[in-house]
Order: sequence, then structure tokens, then C-alpha cells
Amino acid sequence: MNELIEGSQNASSSASSSSSPPPSSDEEEIEIEFHHRRETDTASINDFTGLPNGIKQSAVPNISPESSPFTIFFLFFQQIFVILLRETNRYFHQYVASLDEAGMTAQQPDITLEEMYRFFDIIIQMGHDQRDCLKDYWSREEQYFTPFYSDTMVCDWFFHILRFLHFEGNDDPPNCDDPHYDRLWKVRNSFDTLNNKFYDLYNPTEHLAVDEVIVLF
Repeated sequence: MNELIEGSQNASSSASSSSSPPPSSDEEEIEIEFHHRRETDTASINDFTGLPNGIKQSAVPNISPESSPFTIFFLFFQQIFVILLRETNRYFHQYVASLDEAGMTAQQPDITLEEMYRFFDIIIQMGHDQRDCLKDYWSREEQYFTPFYSDTMVCDWFFHILRFLHFEGNDDPPNCDDPHYDRLWKVRNSFDTLNNKFYDLYNPTEHLAVDEVIVLF
């Protein structure tokens, strides 16, 4: 009986080995060529010749290692806030001008630069404190109440800024049929301003991470 079992096992193993096709010559050639290239490859690494990385002290001599993160942030983004303030107020005035005289109410005052700062203070904090809807941040309910939001800005004024927040004017939009149409025209001014700030104030390090979602390979 044992002899019969061993014989059947040997027969099945030989059949399975014979049934699997031998590797094709193409596969062997690819494998050999791959190993051949890897064995003879030599890395070509150039020496880094960039400028010393970090903030360019010649451009901002008042910045030191003791400067706060808030100070560094404003080096790059202060002009962006000015653009947002100008275009948001401009868009609001355009909206008011488009209303019928009978439908116009008392005009709201212009947004100030300090209020724009406060608006983004709240936006940044919201990223650390997610809730079901925006009005929950100003809720007086015990489970929601956080004085920071109401102390920073009144709820209605926050929604006013959010409604009219703009990066670029609508006076002269580009022709979308133009072959050189810029799909980023709504944020192009802010985009270029921020890029120029990084170029003027900062030298990157030798090692950079490139996001394939942002940069087309």
C-alpha cells in the first residue's frame, strides 16, 4: 500500500514539473541583461554647489535664529494678505453696485487688514478642531462652546468675509478660448507673488522632496 502511495506521489510530482513550461529565451535574455546592467552600473553623483541654505540674511538682516515662527511666516505671506484684502473689498463693492437701488441696504464697511488676519486665524484653528458645520464654532451649546472663535471675530462678519473672499478681480477675465489661456488666472497674482518671495528670501537645501501631484514628470 505504501509503495502505491509513494508511486502516485512521484508520478504527480513529475507530471507537475513536466507540465510547467520552461522559461522562454526572451525571459532569460531579459533577466541576464538586467543583472548584467546592474553589475556594471556606476552611480554618477555630482557635488552640491548651491548657496548656503536658509533665510537670505542680506535680504532680511533683522531675522535671526531667535525670530519666532510667526515672524518667518509673515516674511512670505504678508503681501498675500494685502492682495486678498484689496480683491475681497473690490468684489464686495462690485456686488453692491450690481444690486437694484430698491434692494440695497446699508452698505457694510470695508474689511480691514487686521480683520483679514483674524479671519485666517480662525481658518487655521478650524483645521485642528473639526465640526459638522461652520456655525457650530460659534455655538453656545455646552458641548461646542469655545470662546476663541467669538472672541476673535463675530460670526456674521466671518461669513461676510468668507462670502466675498477673492484672489483676483473679475473686471477683465481672460478668454478661455485663447490657446495661451491661463487656468490659474484666478490665483496667478498670489501664486507668482509667493514664488517670488521664496526666491528672494530663501535658499533651499540640497535634498528636496518633489510631489508628483504638483510637478508633472
